[in-house]
Amino acid sequence: MYFRTSQLSVSNKLNVFVVTYLLFLAIASCAFTDVSKAAISEDSISIHILGSAEHPDPVLEKVRELEKKGILQNVIVRESFPVQIEVTGPRSVIKELQAIPKKESPSFQ
Repeated sequence: MYFRTSQLSVSNKLNVFVVTYLLFLAIASCAFTDVSKAAISEDSISIHILGSAEHPDPVLEKVRELEKKGILQNVIVRESFPVQIEVTGPRSVIKELQAIPKKESPSFQ
């Protein structure tokens, strides 16, 4: 009988250790969560941007880079020439994208 009691005690200790470890992981994951998405949604706008007639398109490359970093959301690229991009992101980033020098297509002139 004594042997079973000690086994239960070890089992209980293991359960307490596992629960404590999982609790620690849950708290640590909350503490290290990236809050940049919350900051993005506070001052974000949706806009339509016309790409450049260059190849490779510098506007499209920058949009793809910012999308991978999670700075831009809802990126829709229309396959046209030049490419048309709908995007949602912070005002400051959108202004930077609009400021990228663009080469116009000769057919537009």
